[in-house]
Amino acid sequence: DDEPTRNWTSGEAEPENPLAAIWMGDFNMEPDSAEYRRIVGSTPYHRGAAYLSGFVDAAAVAGEPVPDFHTHVKTIDGRLANRRLDHCFVGGMFAGRVRSISADIGEVASDHFPLRVDIDLETPGVAT
Repeated sequence: DDEPTRNWTSGEAEPENPLAAIWMGDFNMEPDSAEYRRIVGSTPYHRGAAYLSGFVDAAAVAGEPVPDFHTHVKTIDGRLANRRLDHCFVGGMFAGRVRSISADIGEVASDHFPLRVDIDLETPGVAT
């Protein structure tokens, strides 16, 4: 494990994860990668939604999950592979507010499809 040499903190404590945060973009990592687990933790019960004080994968808690959700298509060994390389991670405060997540397969902006996430930021009393 080369983590000590990759640790950007220089021995300092890692900063706390903000509860009211949205972290979204092209991470170029799949949900089964070590990097993904580093962000969301891992739990046998609900992968991607590990704890209130950490980041949660919006796709794991979306009210309307999408079957075969992917943001990138690549030919690997002669086969077309659908991959999810783009992610939206939310702080624990927003985990109960993610309504839907999808990729706009019809749009071409780069080699990845645009990621769309609907998060209810306004309804009072929504579980947080």
